[in-house]
Amino acid sequence: MMKKTYSAVMAAVLSLSALAASAMDLSASAGSDFVAANGALNAGGIGLTADWLYNDDLGYTAGLGLGLGVPLGSALVTLGGKAMYVDLDDRDNGGALAVGGTVQWPLGEHFKLLGGAWYAPESLASGIGAYTEASAGVRFNLTRLVGAELGYKYVKVESDDDRPATELANGVYGGVTFSF
Repeated sequence: MMKKTYSAVMAAVLSLSALAASAMDLSASAGSDFVAANGALNAGGIGLTADWLYNDDLGYTAGLGLGLGVPLGSALVTLGGKAMYVDLDDRDNGGALAVGGTVQWPLGEHFKLLGGAWYAPESLASGIGAYTEASAGVRFNLTRLVGAELGYKYVKVESDDDRPATELANGVYGGVTFSF
């Protein structure tokens, strides 16, 4: 059974990789109180994302997303949803189905503006209240494959009881990106 599952997953990944040649980004970033990693596969059309954010004092989030990328001029706008798992240190864990999207807008040969926003109201969450995520930044492509990013990231998880909200990220980040 495990071999069949592994084979099916590998076939799906290879199929998607073939469809999105030169459209995979892997990034790692860090802010003053968080670290994050992201993988995205999208060149227009159906795209996949996987992301993770960890705050040493508060907990972490992990998400898998599916979106539709639409080129608008030189920009790529992707709209979709992602399933989020949230594990906060001071309370129970939970999940959310967030809707939102991202935009990538190249500015010349070396620079790209990036932005994204995701939101899950309490009605699309379980074990947590509302989930909010937003980011904006700029990427400088050092080479065709390697880039550096600087931006701002905000991730907030509302409580489903009377406790205050938890901000897992709220600040400037720097990172590195690998594009294939």
